[in-house]
Amino acid sequence: MSEVKVYDFKKPQRFSTDNLRFVSVITEEYCKSLTSFMAYELKRPKFNCKLDKVEQTNYDEFVSMIDEDAVIVEYDMKPLVKNVIYQIDKEIALILIDLISGGDGIITNFSREITEIDKALINYTANQFLSNLHVIETCTSNEVANVNKNIAASRKYPISESVIVAHMSIHEDDKELGKTCFCMPYTCMEPVLSQMETKKLFRDKDIEYDSEFTNAIYKNVCGTTSEVSVQLGETGINVKDLLNLSVDDIITLDNDINDEIPIFVERSKSFMGKPGLIKDKRAVIITDIIRKEE
Repeated sequence: MSEVKVYDFKKPQRFSTDNLRFVSVITEEYCKSLTSFMAYELKRPKFNCKLDKVEQTNYDEFVSMIDEDAVIVEYDMKPLVKNVIYQIDKEIALILIDLISGGDGIITNFSREITEIDKALINYTANQFLSNLHVIETCTSNEVANVNKNIAASRKYPISESVIVAHMSIHEDDKELGKTCFCMPYTCMEPVLSQMETKKLFRDKDIEYDSEFTNAIYKNVCGTTSEVSVQLGETGINVKDLLNLSVDDIITLDNDINDEIPIFVERSKSFMGKPGLIKDKRAVIITDIIRKEE
């Protein structure tokens, strides 16, 4: 005889296990993309976003677990989903506002009120952040619909409404700056529930989901610079001979003219190549890639 399972009507389990796994995967990727965004766009390489957990609960418990003055961003997954909640701790919001305004991100007064100008800056920043979030199939984009200064001012849902909450935290090195989370009410997500399956993310390595994150990474790193150096060869010389060197003296290296030479990227040996000329400019052609050991 099978064991009777207790069902809590105050916490209806309306989302499937695969729905939760889907949210966990896209939120994990979102955290990685957001970390890159903060490093290169906000010039904060020590900032990182981390997924803490994904859970199914009800709207009443979600409200009770966040601060009363947390900033509530309501966004749409156009054109099917409206008023999904993106909660940002006030401390995080004020730091972002200061950085966007050209400040150093050091806040001494976290108790000040969020102004209308602040809300406009949060709207802009949240849209930038949400551009890094996976767009569910049948939807076209994630766009901010409204910014509220606290949970009381945001749209109300029934206290028993089933929600998925993806908890995240933002850190600077080892110091936690604050919390943020996605709250997805069932009535909001119902039009796309059939698309919230992990198999739709991994069915083909060439699907747009993969290129979406590849393109995001490319945009973040393509403008960076790296030091590249080439080692033409090595030799040994005693101090006496070194001190007696003069113009037109020749130092013989250990490499033959046809030997491959190492190419270093940021002092890490990354390629092998051969020296030569492109028109009248000195150049090196890459002949092999140095495989790093796992």
